[in-house]
Amino acid sequence: MRTGTDASEVMLVEDDDGIREVLREVLEEAGFRVIWAANGQEALAQLRLGRAPRVILLDLMMPVMDGLAFRTAQRRDPALAPIPVVVISADERIEHKISDMQPDGYLPKPFELRKLLDTVNRYCPPSGREWHPPNASPSSTSP
Repeated sequence: MRTGTDASEVMLVEDDDGIREVLREVLEEAGFRVIWAANGQEALAQLRLGRAPRVILLDLMMPVMDGLAFRTAQRRDPALAPIPVVVISADERIEHKISDMQPDGYLPKPFELRKLLDTVNRYCPPSGREWHPPNASPSSTSP
């Protein structure tokens, strides 16, 4: 397994195979390199093996380990805590549910694909473009 940082690498943590595949295809067609996990536990395992994506797109409701449990574990690990997390969820009370998670952003499902790409591009450029760090202050993306 390749370890390290790819300036265009995005981690997608989503349990729904159909949604995950569509998002992966959209992101890859836009020039991003996508690694994925079906739940928080799989994502943590990959990250602890040395994967270093520029941003994590995190679903909230998943089996095994949900998004909240993942984010709690990620924030407690000094090596993983700096990786930005954007929550994606169909829960209509997403803003209320994620307040304690302190994500770097959120996208309520369904969302426009352009909004997804704009959000991801804030943290990492598609392949072939030089990466610049995101704005120092965390931001949220809302509908």
